Parts: sequence; structure tokens; C-alpha cells
Amino acid sequence: MRRMQRVIPLVLGLLLVALPIQAALAQNAGETKIIDRIAAVYGSSASDLQAMRAAGLGWGEIIMVLELSSRSGTPVSDIQAMHAGGMGFGQIAKELGVDPADLGRAVANVMSEGRSGGQASGTAGAVGREHSNGKGKP
Repeated sequence: MRRMQRVIPLVLGLLLVALPIQAALAQNAGETKIIDRIAAVYGSSASDLQAMRAAGLGWGEIIMVLELSSRSGTPVSDIQAMHAGGMGFGQIAKELGVDPADLGRAVANVMSEGRSGGQASGTAGAVGREHSNGKGKP
């Protein structure tokens, strides 16, 4: 019985150490998948995306910044500065002449393709949808 009393705390301790490690590995795998997906759609480097994430932007915000940059020709750093200065993405879109609804569609397209596995045919379709004007074929 005493032996069991020694083993149980040891097993619990190992579980407490192993679970966060397993969660971190799963998060890194998921994060890598998202980074790969966004990089494929926008041609951004993984290090640029990680820097944006480290600056406190969420994945949807990163997609909106990249979409605004792509549609307006404005550098990503300028859009980030506008947002950091207190402007919302809808305001930034209007100022840059971009329909704010396009931002939501871009986030939905990129994230839905990421969940579906991002097959090559789906990627090409998502890129076309994201950069179309919504009036017919891209």
C-alpha cells in the first residue's frame, strides 16, 4: 500500500508536466498550419507573420492587414501603424478605398481553406475569391 502511495504522486507529477508539453506541441502544429496557409495566399514569409503575431495581432487581424495591403498597395507597416494608432480595420479600409466587407470575406476564405486542409485546388480557388471584385469570375 505504501508503494502505491509513492507511485500515485509520481504519476500525477509526470502527467502535469507532460500535458502542457503536449498542448504546446499541438498549438505549434496548428500555428504552423495557419502560417503556411496565410503565407501561401499572400506570399508573406513565415518570419513576417510570426513577427506580426508577436506584435499582438490575431490571425484574422493579420489576414486583414495583408488583404488591405494587397488591395490598396499600402505597405503592411503603414497599415499596422494606422491600426496601432487607434483606427479600426473598417476605418482603415474606407480610408484606403477598400470595401470593408472584403476583409471579412478574405478572413473567412483563408481560414475556411485552412480548416479543409488547404489542398492545391482549394488554395487557387480561395486566392481567386479573395482578390475578385465579387462580380463574376476572378
